[in-house]
Amino acid sequence: MEILLDWVGMASDWMRPHLSAIGLAMIATLLVIFGQNLTQLLRHQIGKYHFVVKLTLFVLFSAIGFALLVDYIAPLWASQLATLSDEWLAPVVVAIFYGIGWLAQKKQMI
Repeated sequence: MEILLDWVGMASDWMRPHLSAIGLAMIATLLVIFGQNLTQLLRHQIGKYHFVVKLTLFVLFSAIGFALLVDYIAPLWASQLATLSDEWLAPVVVAIFYGIGWLAQKKQMI
């Protein structure tokens, strides 16, 4: 059991300096999975407007909205992951990525 805890601790020590990239990968992957749903919602909301207005709102939402979402949520998520102890960090990160993979499979993306 001690060896397993040592391995988990070593994995957590390796992950800790990379938490911002790990958080960014999680948020970006979730946006890939659910981005189509968000754009469909926007398309439904702006469907009655003129083409130029629809195009402008779509570009603003896609370019600026998704960028702001990633820019603000990823560091927040990384800071939440940083609060986990070494015994929990690696298993939680692996579990979250498996959960994201499960979501992608449910949406038939893999």
